[in-house]
Amino acid sequence: MTPEQYDFIIIGTGPAGLSAAMTAAKCRNKVLVLEKEDSLGGVCVNTGTFPSKTLREAVLHLTGHLKKHVFDERDCIPGGQDISMDKLKSRLQRVRVQEHSIIDHQLRRNGVDLVRGTVSFIDGHTVQVQQISRSEPLVFSGRFIVVATGSQPRNPPEIPFDGKRIVDSRSILDMEQLPASMIILGGGVIGSEYATIFAAVGVKTILLDRGPRLLKFLDGEISRQLLNNFPNGNVEYINDCGDYEIAIEGESAIVKLDNGTVYKADTLFFALGREANTAELAIEKAGLALNEYHYIKVNDLYQTSVPHIYAVGDVIGWPSLAATSISQGRLAALNALQKRVDGFPRIFPVGIYTIPEISYVGMTEEEAQEKGFRYVIGRCFYEELPRGQISGEADGMLKMVVHRDTREILGVHIIGGGATEIIHIALMALCHNAKIDLFVENIFNYPTYSEALKIAALSALNQIEHVECP
Repeated sequence: MTPEQYDFIIIGTGPAGLSAAMTAAKCRNKVLVLEKEDSLGGVCVNTGTFPSKTLREAVLHLTGHLKKHVFDERDCIPGGQDISMDKLKSRLQRVRVQEHSIIDHQLRRNGVDLVRGTVSFIDGHTVQVQQISRSEPLVFSGRFIVVATGSQPRNPPEIPFDGKRIVDSRSILDMEQLPASMIILGGGVIGSEYATIFAAVGVKTILLDRGPRLLKFLDGEISRQLLNNFPNGNVEYINDCGDYEIAIEGESAIVKLDNGTVYKADTLFFALGREANTAELAIEKAGLALNEYHYIKVNDLYQTSVPHIYAVGDVIGWPSLAATSISQGRLAALNALQKRVDGFPRIFPVGIYTIPEISYVGMTEEEAQEKGFRYVIGRCFYEELPRGQISGEADGMLKMVVHRDTREILGVHIIGGGATEIIHIALMALCHNAKIDLFVENIFNYPTYSEALKIAALSALNQIEHVECP
């Protein structure tokens, strides 16, 4: 059977794959998107970004978490006692269904063909798709192929995952009821986000981190702020926990550390690492191989070792963000068509949806020290910010790292209300090598969270002028 020919075959419908498909289609190419799951959108929509952020917003709303700082606690839901997993999952499902519909409409509107089934390479230009409803696979050939299959939780075989007592980032969303207690193994983004979400609804949470400090890539001061502001005091954080043994005993999950300490909870959430989704692809038939970190290796153009095959998103590893995956997908399609006019952004923001939320762009204070820069730190504490008092998010801060000699903004770090929105103003400033004068000399709406940028810039300026004018 002669395979049907396409200009682009995109494997995966997550942010990276959809971005590549839309870009190629708008450049008037014949595009085929392949998806093995029943649901469109990949991990982002179904088990990752969308669900965790939807869960967070639902928890904030249903618990009245912010209102407790403004109104009498008797006017709010105490400890989230009226919250159930059924209520939370109902909200998650509504968001998923809506996003599936949006993606399906985008594909049809742009003339992109969609085929569902398990995909594997036959050779460098040809793939087969095995559908449940057919005994014989469908075969397609592409001038360009973009692998955007994402990643999945790294689940060591020795850990007895059962979807109830021991869960991963997929099965945690299927729990039938909220546990009274939870152990989270992993102090990265996923572990930290879920720790604060469950703590906000009253779940007693133990967060075990094998690293020296929580979210070790963050500016140290911001990391400490998060530790000091865990919701309801319901998170016990333990760093440098070392190796462990995990077991199920009766109705409980057990973690035993090398030092002999034993922790017990209703549920254990294993959040230590992810791995690329390549096992079913037969990438070796296309001449592809994984790098030492078990991700597909690409160059700056997102080309694999086979020039007409590209890879984008979580399947290539860091930075593994939905936002960066969207940019990678677009650039891969443009590179294939030799229409690229810009590269992957040198500077980009990172958002962490803990409670309180965190976002940053640019250099941390520790990095400024390592580089030997002369710098000052400008700060704005939310308790001094009128908007923080009005909205109830008085726990937080904005930190600005500023070069003392040039007054250039080196980095901005925020924890608290609106962090992931405000950071884009800082992003634009850093992209244009702006000085603090940009914020000092311009007017911000009042009262707003964004005003924190101006206050922090003034704080930095006062320190610089104090040194210059003793």
